[in-house]
Amino acid sequence: MGLNTKLIGAGTVSKIYAQGTTAYKTYPIDYPLEWVASEVRIQQEIVEHTNLCIPKIKLLKNSKEIEMDYIQGCTLADRMRKEKYKFALEDLIDVQLSIYDYSNLELDQAHEIFEKRIKESELEEEYKLIGLSALAKIEKKTALCHFDIHFLNIMYDHSEYYIIDWVNAMLGNPVMDIARTYVILKQYAQRMANKYLKLISKKGGYELEEIKMAIPLMAILRMLETDAESYHENLMPLLHI
Repeated sequence: MGLNTKLIGAGTVSKIYAQGTTAYKTYPIDYPLEWVASEVRIQQEIVEHTNLCIPKIKLLKNSKEIEMDYIQGCTLADRMRKEKYKFALEDLIDVQLSIYDYSNLELDQAHEIFEKRIKESELEEEYKLIGLSALAKIEKKTALCHFDIHFLNIMYDHSEYYIIDWVNAMLGNPVMDIARTYVILKQYAQRMANKYLKLISKKGGYELEEIKMAIPLMAILRMLETDAESYHENLMPLLHI
């Protein structure tokens, strides 16, 4: 990065800076290069094999950064809060459902990754059993899933929506992806969570009971993420839906 850069976003690990029409995603100095390269590979696979609106990116190995197009706009969260936009939830659902039109990309299979993640975790055996039992009940599918769709990961450039932050993307059953979004909404936008579940079930043609089977699994996986450590107590009721 050069001069005249400005910080435009920060996640749990990374920070994003803009310079002109280009944005740069940066990581701590000790963050493994192979993890950054994996994120780039995932997003490039989706850019090349779908028609979804996604920023094009490339890996800058020397500086361990990701270079990408800078989307001049705002998040769907900002559109909802600052502009009082009333159809944010409906738009989120439309964007999310459009992802499931694609399948069989060269990406990891969520069933395998989730099983490994739970088994190798330091969770109590009781919780591991809940997660693994829920996973076993879910039909294995190969649809493209984002696994982190929420209002901050959808950008609006004043004409169309872009989906960002594909680091968790895998192939899987869409009900798991929907359950993941529900768990996140229960944490950050609780009043919208149940409405979201009913709307996406109806619009996407998914059985509510099928989605609910995936909620304990996604709640268990959420417990493994550092930004949810203070939220563990609130995740407990979701383990027995």
